[in-house]
Amino acid sequence: MKSAQFAALRLGACILAVCGMAVWGVWSWREEITTLEEQGLAKSRLIALYTERLIQTQLILQEALLRDLSVQPGELPGFERFGSLLTDIETLHNASGGVAILDTEGRIREAGPLYPQDYVFPIDDYHAASAQGTTVYIGRTNMPDAVSDRLYVARDFSAPGLEGIFVSMVTLDSVRAFLQQVAPQPDEAASLLRDDGYLMLRRNVSRPMMLDPAAPAMQALQGQLAGSYRAVAVSDGVDRLYAFTRLSDLPLVANYGMPVSAVRAGWLWRVGPIWMFVGLLALFIYVLAGRIRRAMELNVEALETRQKLEATQKVAEQRARLMQELSHRVKNNLALVLALIDRQIRTRGRIEPAELRGRIMAIAEVHSMLFAAGDRYDLDFGRLIDRLSSSEALIPPERALTVERDVETGIRIGPDSAVPLALAATELLTNAVKHAHPDGRPGRIHVGLHRIDPDCAQLTISDDGVGIVAVKGTRHSGLGIVEALVGQADATLERRDGDGTRFILTFPIRGHVTVDLPAGNVVRIAAAS
Repeated sequence: MKSAQFAALRLGACILAVCGMAVWGVWSWREEITTLEEQGLAKSRLIALYTERLIQTQLILQEALLRDLSVQPGELPGFERFGSLLTDIETLHNASGGVAILDTEGRIREAGPLYPQDYVFPIDDYHAASAQGTTVYIGRTNMPDAVSDRLYVARDFSAPGLEGIFVSMVTLDSVRAFLQQVAPQPDEAASLLRDDGYLMLRRNVSRPMMLDPAAPAMQALQGQLAGSYRAVAVSDGVDRLYAFTRLSDLPLVANYGMPVSAVRAGWLWRVGPIWMFVGLLALFIYVLAGRIRRAMELNVEALETRQKLEATQKVAEQRARLMQELSHRVKNNLALVLALIDRQIRTRGRIEPAELRGRIMAIAEVHSMLFAAGDRYDLDFGRLIDRLSSSEALIPPERALTVERDVETGIRIGPDSAVPLALAATELLTNAVKHAHPDGRPGRIHVGLHRIDPDCAQLTISDDGVGIVAVKGTRHSGLGIVEALVGQADATLERRDGDGTRFILTFPIRGHVTVDLPAGNVVRIAAAS
């Protein structure tokens, strides 16, 4: 894998982890909110049931008093038995805060001993609520001490000869104790709210207050029997998630609130382990991908180093083998030069410097082109012939000879064929210069090289001179050497006489062969006639 792919894998692991954590967080937050809303609704229903039972108890007591009043005709203040009944009811009901009968103006007509005599009933608010269809009016007294405040239930009554308002009160301690049981934590909220926004009672000792119609609670309550909403409490400034339940047939709403900080803490406790696991998994993949990448890079580096070492060793072995072959070939070529020198001395009794120089130059050109080829073990025979035929060592510039070349390049042969063929071409050129145009005569020499098929080529050297017959009786040592060299290269030599002499040398196109030159080559050349 490429570095970019590993980087994509590591980045993908991080992005996937973040996306997974975000999705899980959103889903679990919604799940947490849903669960807490259900719990909040259950607690608000519990508060509603308790409040309904409390108020229904007061209404039942009022019904009982009304039945007793209906059988007692006459003016109410004159009935001592009815006053003692109010006292008995207050005594029997532990949470009772007093019972009273008021006239339509809100003045006390008869009251039990627990009823606050100095309390001024809000008769205007009562009549306004009645005008809006409220049959049971529920409120809270506003005493100098908030601890002494009481919850009251008021409604109209009608008896023979008397109309008024029944008011029964309960202490707030019992109600507040129940609210604290439902919402035991100090930052939880439990309260009773009237439909008009009057917050009558909370779990802690506090004064009642009127909520703004635009408050979240008032907006959420519109037309709803139950539900939930989130708001910052006006009383204590705590951000809470509230659930509410409306009391049936009563203008009250029971509220329960859980602080959002506690909701968030519970949510974090729930998602924390999953986030930690996903984060550790992403970290593991990130680190593992980095380690795998580094390991693969080290393996690749080791492989490349090993391959380079093997290639270097292979090149070293090839060069060592080449040097061995080259050394052996130089040795054979030196032996060949010595054989040529010995033959000249044996046949002529002296050394011909010009001929020897041309032969040595041909061998040097082959080695020069082999060195220039670098790692290749073959050479372009066309370029070699072109260089030989233009050499001043073979064709002196003072001779009035014109060399015409028609040489095809790209015919590559190995050194095993190049040396004998180059020497053969050198001998043929030397003979053409020396014998075809004696006494400094001018003339033309044509050199041609062409491929006649994919595996065979043909070298042609011709002249317009006097020919071999013109120097009959002279020992042509060069031709004997050419025949020996042609046999060494597995070539064939054809001579045509006419207007001058034409030599046609046909040879196979062979590359490098890692075979040592046999010792017989030198012997054959030395023994050539």
